[in-house]
Amino acid sequence: MATQYVPGDIRDFILKHIASVAQIEALLLVWSSPEERWSVSQIAARIYTSETETAKALDGLCTGGLLVCRDGVLGLSASEEKIEMIRRLQEVYARHLIPVTDVIHSKSQNPHSTAETFQLRRDR
Repeated sequence: MATQYVPGDIRDFILKHIASVAQIEALLLVWSSPEERWSVSQIAARIYTSETETAKALDGLCTGGLLVCRDGVLGLSASEEKIEMIRRLQEVYARHLIPVTDVIHSKSQNPHSTAETFQLRRDR
């Protein structure tokens, strides 16, 4: 399976925090320039998605505590631990684009996270 190239902790991070390719692209863009403050339209232009899709992706990242939005301006708002995970995610994404996107898409095909699936199996 292609997802073998995605380490388990990165896979878990994706399953917990990333719901779409637009989200991962937006997160990695903001992470790459943490000193900058971004608008929805700037991010949409850089990740080649509509402002509507970008706004939805960013809302999920803000809700998940990875980004912060104040007065329409977005910035990175992650703990040092999450920033390290984002750095590692970027490395894996750059080398193994298809396996990472497979993990993202598997989330929409399987509504249970890895932990929930394990719990369901263990309860049987």
